[in-house]
This record gives sequence, structure tokens and C-alpha cells, in this order.
Amino acid sequence: MVMHDYHVLLTADIENYGGRTDAQQRTLQSGLISAIETAADRVQLDHESWSRQVGGDSLTAVLPAEPGPLVTIPLLLDQFLTELDVAIAAHNSRRADPTWARMRIRLAVHVGPLQLDGAAGWPGQHAVQPARLRDSAPIRAALDIFRDADLALIISREVFRDYVSQGPGRPRPSEFLEVAVAEKKQKYPAYLYVPHFDVHDMEPPESPLPSDDAPSTPPSGSGSIKNRVNKGDIFFAQGNINLTHDPERRKK
Repeated sequence: MVMHDYHVLLTADIENYGGRTDAQQRTLQSGLISAIETAADRVQLDHESWSRQVGGDSLTAVLPAEPGPLVTIPLLLDQFLTELDVAIAAHNSRRADPTWARMRIRLAVHVGPLQLDGAAGWPGQHAVQPARLRDSAPIRAALDIFRDADLALIISREVFRDYVSQGPGRPRPSEFLEVAVAEKKQKYPAYLYVPHFDVHDMEPPESPLPSDDAPSTPPSGSGSIKNRVNKGDIFFAQGNINLTHDPERRKK
């Protein structure tokens, strides 16, 4: 019988890693691990107990089943996120280093039953989902829009529903923007947050798609964002409308 323990999953990826030199990539790898471990140490999360998979520009961690999500998730989303943002900023201040490159991170958090005994990793949909969220169009667009941000967070519906929306703590539920992620034939409701910025500024201007995809009568919007990708352009549909990346819309 296969046993599934309930775990919190955390995954982080460096923006535009492939566009850096070999020396810069080496520095960025060290910067990513250092920032995550420093943030964990500052909030007394035992990162030595995490099960890890690394991929050059990314790190995915499964946190221990104990003390459990009721303790771990609020700590991750509040204090750990704050300290991670500070640690990334510290890395980005070291411009004198000849191999320096600015580090910007996409971070995803998910929770669910997980198998840790796979022959080539962690099998199961709950191991796949956070990576899909981390690499999705909405969180990439958030970093494109908020160019001064060093960090963007996306969480699964399960994390938002069971932990964020149910009690006190930061970020508040109203600080998240609901997004619909469609990646590799899978669809996931998720919630987006960017420290120091109002993600609701991502709501697009009212300009119809210049294609036959635009409905004759646009449906009323709910304030959520849905995405699809067409020839490299991201369309956020509150009734299928095109998002323009206007730097003047950044929150100062």
C-alpha cells in the first residue's frame, strides 16, 4: 500500500537565467540557495530537514509533515516571504561583484498528499502542480509589469482556501489576485501576490482583441484574471482582452 503524507511544497525559479553568462549563472545559483536558506534561518524553519530537488535555476522543496501546514504555511507566506524579499534585495545590492546579475524570483507554494519514495523523484499531481504555477504566464507577467519587484508569489487554490482565507495573517486575502493557470493541458485556479505592489493594477485596459476570438458581447468581469498564450503574447481575459505592459502603472 502506497502511503501519502500531507506536505507543504515550495518551489522557486530565477527569471531569465538562460540569458546570463556562465559566470553569472554560477553566482545566481549561489544567490538563490543562499537567499532561501537565509530566510528560513531567520524564521527558524529547518531547511536541513527539507527534501530537495535542484535544477540549476530552480529549487523545489518538500517540507516535513510535522509540524504541519497549519504552522508552516502562515510562516512561509508571512515572515519567510518578507525575509526572502530582503535576502534577494541584499544580493541585488552587490553590483561591484564582476559576476553580479540581478536576481528576480518566481515562488510557488502548494499543499497536498505526496509520495516521497518514487524511483526518479516525487510522483503524483501534487508534486507537479507547484512547478506549473511557478512557470505560468500570470506570474511571469507580474514580474514583467512590476519591474521594480524582486519577488512574485503564486499559491494554489488549496493554500488560499484553507489557510489564507481562514484567519489572520499576512498577506491578507484581498492582497491576492485570482488567476487561472493553463499549463501543459492542465488548468489550475491560483492566487497571485507581489510584495510592495498592488496586483490588482494588473487589471487590463478595455481594448478588445484584434482577432476573431473576441466575443461579440463580452461577459461581465469578476476581477479575476485568466490567461492563454498565443504567439508569445499573454491575453488576460476579463472577457478576452489584451494586457498592455505599461511601466507607468507600477505602484511606487
